[in-house]
Amino acid sequence: MRIDDFEKMQQNLAKLKNNLQSIQQVEMTKSAKRKAKKRRAVQKEINRIKHPKVTQFAKEEHIIVMITIAIVAFTCIFSTSIFAKTMSENITENPSIQEKQNEEKEVSQNTVQNENQEKQISDTEFVLEKNENAIQLEEILLENISVLKSKEYIEEERPLAFEMTYQENPNLPEGEEVISKEGVDGRQQVKVIKSYENNRLVAEDILESIVIESATPQVIDKGTSKFLSNNKAHLGDTMYTTKEIVLMDSANDSANQICTIFKSLDIILLELQGEEWCKIECDGLQGYVKCKDLTSSKVTPGIVEANRIQRIKMTLAKEMPLNHSTNLTLEDYKRILSGNLQDKNHIIEENAEVFYNMDKKYNMNGVFLASMAIHESGWATSTISKDKKNLFGYGAYDRSPYASSFSFETYAEGIELVAKVLVKNYINETGTPIYEGESAKGSYYNGPTVAGVNVRYASDENWNNKIYKYMEYLYNKL
Repeated sequence: MRIDDFEKMQQNLAKLKNNLQSIQQVEMTKSAKRKAKKRRAVQKEINRIKHPKVTQFAKEEHIIVMITIAIVAFTCIFSTSIFAKTMSENITENPSIQEKQNEEKEVSQNTVQNENQEKQISDTEFVLEKNENAIQLEEILLENISVLKSKEYIEEERPLAFEMTYQENPNLPEGEEVISKEGVDGRQQVKVIKSYENNRLVAEDILESIVIESATPQVIDKGTSKFLSNNKAHLGDTMYTTKEIVLMDSANDSANQICTIFKSLDIILLELQGEEWCKIECDGLQGYVKCKDLTSSKVTPGIVEANRIQRIKMTLAKEMPLNHSTNLTLEDYKRILSGNLQDKNHIIEENAEVFYNMDKKYNMNGVFLASMAIHESGWATSTISKDKKNLFGYGAYDRSPYASSFSFETYAEGIELVAKVLVKNYINETGTPIYEGESAKGSYYNGPTVAGVNVRYASDENWNNKIYKYMEYLYNKL
């Protein structure tokens, strides 16, 4: 290659460098203009364009720009490679000008290296600018393109909600609320504008509402009674007396007395007369008592057991029927037949369960049976009771009581025999079903009372009073 050809080539290389810089500047200018134009276009059209293809279009545009940059870079690299190859071949052919060519080669290499560095810097900055711009565009699209707003005008019939009203009720516990009248919704015709975002209702504005049918208010009673609240009770509940009280025919102290009600007795609460008096029912009788003399099982749990015992005690009377169970429990029998000083050998106490079993098995008054044993044996201290285990002196005749009386293996055997005899012959009428499918003979029946048994069982006319006193003693131990 000639020197002048080399100089021309060097000049061409300089022009190529200038052209490359111009291309980069133009490309950068065009890029900046495109970025500004895109921002304005997006800002202007962003609320109108609502289609997912926009994002795809933006991505495709980025791809086109990247391809253009790649083509320019490839052209520069390719041109530089051709020039370097040509220089190498010329140096080989003309060794005489080796030194000058080496200098020119060094200059050329430095120039190419600088151009490559400038190109790399230019390409890097251009790519980073494009990527940053793409991210901004995507964020703008995601924030705005998914919101689709619309409005709808409708006329329709709707329910008209009822209101709630409150009124005081002195027959309810304080603070308690009860619905005394149910509310009923009405009907109304409305004109409304509904606002949607992406087909989801976000707001509605009622323009007009016309009542077609009025709603019925719901009435709620609010309790004011402290007496009911303190006792955790309501009208109609069972309550109990805290002491012996008098049932009056009206709610005042000077009213007429109807009857006396024992302590711990159960009554039915009917209504309140203020907070001082209340109307009650006790065993079919109605009247008025003081509120302060009543309590409830929720406030006084032990009152229920006390009431049971009181009810049993109320059955005690000289004319009470003996052909019924006492409804006493085994614990009750153990309580009343234990701890008696007269029962020195504890014979009566030890047979408490036997008397309880006779009560249940033969449907008779076991306390009456125990009272007979106590009276006839002198609390199990008589000779017959100790020697023959016969607490009743059963079979004895006045002329030879010891010799004629029965002997038993156990006290329980003698107790059960006497129980059967009483049930079969003394306290039940003829034909009454008794035990083991049998019926009563009623051979000595004169009524189911203590006095009735006395007629044919004992020659002592005062026998029934003596037995009844023991019954009273035992019942009062409950």
